[in-house]
Amino acid sequence: MRTSRLKSILFPLLTIFIYVGFVVAIRFKPITQSFELDYDEGLNLIKALLYSQGFSLYTQIWNDQPPAFTFILSHYFSLFGQSILAARLLTLIFSAILIYCFYQIVRQNLGTIPAFIATLLLFTSWLFIRLSFSVMIGIPALSLAMLSLYILTLYKQKPRNIFIILSGIFLALSIQTKLFTVFLIPLIAFNLSDFLIRSQSIKKQHQHLLYPLTLWLGTLSIIYLLIGWKFQQFFYHEQTFESHFNQPIEAELINFNNFAYLGEMIKQDYDYIFLAFIGILAIIIKKQRDGIFPLTWLGTAILILLNHKPLWYHHYPLLAIPICWLAAYAVAWVLDSFAQGWRYNLKPSNKNKSIFFSVVGVILIFLIIVTPPNPKGSPPKNLQLMQLVLENKSSTRWLFTDRPIYGFYANLSIPPEMAIMSYKRLNSGDLTFKQLLTILQKYQPEQIVLARWLSQIKSDNNIMAYINENYTKTYTDKTGTAEHYLIK
Repeated sequence: MRTSRLKSILFPLLTIFIYVGFVVAIRFKPITQSFELDYDEGLNLIKALLYSQGFSLYTQIWNDQPPAFTFILSHYFSLFGQSILAARLLTLIFSAILIYCFYQIVRQNLGTIPAFIATLLLFTSWLFIRLSFSVMIGIPALSLAMLSLYILTLYKQKPRNIFIILSGIFLALSIQTKLFTVFLIPLIAFNLSDFLIRSQSIKKQHQHLLYPLTLWLGTLSIIYLLIGWKFQQFFYHEQTFESHFNQPIEAELINFNNFAYLGEMIKQDYDYIFLAFIGILAIIIKKQRDGIFPLTWLGTAILILLNHKPLWYHHYPLLAIPICWLAAYAVAWVLDSFAQGWRYNLKPSNKNKSIFFSVVGVILIFLIIVTPPNPKGSPPKNLQLMQLVLENKSSTRWLFTDRPIYGFYANLSIPPEMAIMSYKRLNSGDLTFKQLLTILQKYQPEQIVLARWLSQIKSDNNIMAYINENYTKTYTDKTGTAEHYLIK
């Protein structure tokens, strides 16, 4: 018994360790040498840095996201040191958990080979590897959601209340990492209800069918509310909720054209989508009830993303997971059909199946060939600007910047009110130039680095008048997109 329990603990840990090592090996340079993979990296890193310095979320640090990842990352830094490499490895660990749980869920429903192929498809789906080590909150949120789902599959094998409780806890943590996983609540509740209705083991225990569902929803709600209460999240709803719904439409940006940008996303994985379509056919033809969950996940996610503005590339895993999950049903169908074919290869029906799957194979190969690669570029880096910040670090208490990654690398505090100087915040009008001027006057930062919103800031005469009066410009890059100032 002890050996079995030890194996059940060590095997997942070993799998995660191997996965992390493999990704580091194949993406060593981007993980260790990239200055910034996405602007969101700087935002997440500076929040964790400021939080570790004693500033509180929402009351001091403006924050439009739930608090869980910032809390986890700041405490992770206290254990393993504050570096961007450490932060990327933490995200990679979350990715490993996601991959492991996804494989185990599919394996228990469809078998080892479909699970392995589906997991390989997910791993190689558009930008998944890159997102797996970017310091962003999407992969951690989906990882915790998949862990919640996996624990429910363990409950279905051996109904114990501890599995229900743990599943609710991890989904609450997922939602408190990024709100976009909240749509899974009704899908999981329906899936769990369906299992409870059909489960003979539950009935034999003379347990009321509503009890496990109530326990799961209750645990989820309590943990979610406790986290929100701990960080005073709900008292600042204008940050966590309203800021997401006050985005003015910029028609010239493809990110606000949901159909166009969603099309740009899915054309990267036409071959996987084709397999998912075959998987949907398999679910319908073979009446596989378990396939309802990934199917409804995909449908719900599409509806959400069609209405979410703006749409970003890091939303794509919301689609990639159910697409690859559905593709597993196609693989299982093919394997099952071929197994039957070997036993009954003279039957006309099996000849028709062979023709069908041959056509499917030809179409799949064609889609693999024509699917265009579309890598995501990184924000520009400026090592000379970084060096200037470091050279003046000893005389600097506050760094005023629209690119917080510079503050993180230098371990310098940024006025917490402007730590999240994101497109969303500026576009919605939540952060105005008048407020930026007030922040400048309040903190009187010793250094100013403008490297993202330079043209917008320079268009405001009041801010530039204050800067020119009190600061000396020490650097402008060749492209005119970055500047550095020192206080006089």
